[in-house]
Amino acid sequence: MNTIYNNFAASKMSNNPKFEVVVTFKDFLGKSHNIVCKNRKKLAEANQFLKMFKTESVKINQILSEYPVKMGKFPKKYHKEIKMELATAGFSSVSNYLVK
Repeated sequence: MNTIYNNFAASKMSNNPKFEVVVTFKDFLGKSHNIVCKNRKKLAEANQFLKMFKTESVKINQILSEYPVKMGKFPKKYHKEIKMELATAGFSSVSNYLVK
């Protein structure tokens, strides 16, 4: 009888040697991000990073929801206000990307 499970402790069954988790997050622009984690420590780090990323996305969405959108863009008369409000919240690089 040749099996791969000869003579090992039952407690070893829970130690999965091929631990791999893919963490997926969709940002406020609709872009999907996949983070591959090979061990539990990397999974904890990815979750910590995504927690910060989610709170920033929520802040940006709250600011942008105050302004009207026409044809998928913000009207030009609001560009200066949006940039100032995002810059005061600490998102100056995002404001340049969103409002051109």
